[in-house]
Amino acid sequence: MPKGIYAAASAMVVETRTQDLIARNLANSQTDGYRRQTAVRTSFAEVLKHQGRSGGLDGDGGAGVLDAGGFYHFNDGQTDPTGAPLDLALHGDAFYRVRAAEGKDLLTRAAHFTVDPEGKLVTPQGWPVEGQGGPIVIPKNANKVIVDHTGRVSIEVGGGDGGKVEQVILDQLRIVTVEHPERMRAENGQYFAPGDQAQTDSATYEVRQGQLERANIDPIHEMVDMIAVQRRYDAAQRALREQANLGGNLSDLLRGPA
Repeated sequence: MPKGIYAAASAMVVETRTQDLIARNLANSQTDGYRRQTAVRTSFAEVLKHQGRSGGLDGDGGAGVLDAGGFYHFNDGQTDPTGAPLDLALHGDAFYRVRAAEGKDLLTRAAHFTVDPEGKLVTPQGWPVEGQGGPIVIPKNANKVIVDHTGRVSIEVGGGDGGKVEQVILDQLRIVTVEHPERMRAENGQYFAPGDQAQTDSATYEVRQGQLERANIDPIHEMVDMIAVQRRYDAAQRALREQANLGGNLSDLLRGPA
């Protein structure tokens, strides 16, 4: 079978998967803290090269392309004011650290936090949000929760029957960074496992109380990419059809007259 058929067919497969990825971005464009993902592709020749093999595929246009997964982007997303005291948008190169099921540490920018029945600050999944001293617990007698730009969590208590209002510092949010965020393993587009990378306290961030960080996705840009992908898919489909027709004509010539 001609190499051109393999090249065109592989391109169609890759563009289909790229289209799926763009559709996922669009579907999550308003999801809190979701990170944009773009497709990564490679060639058959490159895969063979990394395997220490060669087959004369490089540079002849017949090797085709392969899907090599996706790449997450960690630039800031747009922040929207909500006024909710436990909505904590994060600006800068940093992540909140949460303790997921089975004690697994995950990093996230999704910060629509709540308080569980035990008073712990948690994610919508019920995962505790970590402070410098462990899970942060909001006492039931707190009148107000205050989070400053450094992530320091305080509460206001008292004030009943004209009494004095006091501000009590509880803890500081554990806000960390890793050297290679692109190497983290995505649990989904909101939560990432750092793997064996060291997590260090970040020095370049700002917490914004009463705001939510949306996905770092521009829907218009995604739509433009989707149109480009569709055009590449159509071009590969036409090439596949032409290669198939060429193969059929060659077979007729080889068979000769009926």
